[in-house]
Amino acid sequence: MDRLDCNRSFDCFTGSGIAEEFVAGFILEQYDNKDLSGKGIKAAIISDRQVSGYYYNAFEKQFVIRDIKTCLITVEEGEQAKNLSQINNIIKELTDFGLNGDDWIIAFGGGQVIDLAAFAASVYTGKSRLITVPTTLSSMSETCCADKSFLNSGSRKNTASIEVSPSAAFIDPAFLSTVPKKYIPNGYAQIIRYALLADFGLLTELLKITESSLSDIRVFLNRVYAARAAIDRKNPLLLTLGSELSEAIEGYFRFMNYSEGEALALSLYATLPDKARPSMSAIYTKLDLPTCLKGVSFNAIMNSLKDSYLKGSKAGDALVCYEEVGGKGNWAIKYPSAEEALAVLEDRLKKITAASSSIAANENDT
Repeated sequence: MDRLDCNRSFDCFTGSGIAEEFVAGFILEQYDNKDLSGKGIKAAIISDRQVSGYYYNAFEKQFVIRDIKTCLITVEEGEQAKNLSQINNIIKELTDFGLNGDDWIIAFGGGQVIDLAAFAASVYTGKSRLITVPTTLSSMSETCCADKSFLNSGSRKNTASIEVSPSAAFIDPAFLSTVPKKYIPNGYAQIIRYALLADFGLLTELLKITESSLSDIRVFLNRVYAARAAIDRKNPLLLTLGSELSEAIEGYFRFMNYSEGEALALSLYATLPDKARPSMSAIYTKLDLPTCLKGVSFNAIMNSLKDSYLKGSKAGDALVCYEEVGGKGNWAIKYPSAEEALAVLEDRLKKITAASSSIAANENDT
């Protein structure tokens, strides 16, 4: 078992099989010589149906043999289910289970599950401690770096947030073998964003994952975390690169047609300067990521963006843009007016919308 340098205040462990072998042991180590006789320790494991269906029985055994009482709280899958209604259901089950400050909440799944579990742990009055066990490349890349948990509301993304600080994270690469194909791009897109902002060499390492030639997930993730830390040091707002357009795409389809990673990948592709797009297109092809937005008109997405910037909460937000000064390219944080921001986003949207679809959309929607 190795430790990863995730640049946060908690331990992040990695190794094949650690999730099923060491989580319960870590919990017991936190009590030192405290007398828990007659009281017992409880752990509420929050997961979705797919992950729990694959792994829960094997995962639970370590708690049973150590006399830690568990309950499984199953949440719905998908970004559309990451809302306050789910938090209410989780808290009800935590209350019924009787968790308190000596007990634990374990987030066992992808990023959506971890966001829900972390949010619930932060607002639950029992103040149980949190452990994260990410099961996707996206959650492995992001969970150990993120200091906030986010929820959605209707078709709006990340409308509520809360600061979180897990006690530990356990990253087991064995879980990656069962990630559904539609969720795999979620991890790719986040790493592409880190690569564009801080470490372009991550793209080469990312391609090795698809070719099954990545020899050490620990080395790879440490490089991912180092890139994320470098971005944080420079300016955390840089991490919003591409989020404006990706959120509009996800929200328009109410999180159904495009996954979070596919929408972000499209938006990142649109932010690139023209000269960089052909080479990135080749990388996207190898990663099976989309480069063209389909199933929606140009004007439909623009109308959604206009609602956000002219009527909603996006007015005055920072916008990350690529600019060249003296022949050298750089990502810069701008604070454009709503109209200026919409002009930038319109230009980006054109780059990922088929020309024929755009023409037809303009004729039909105006």
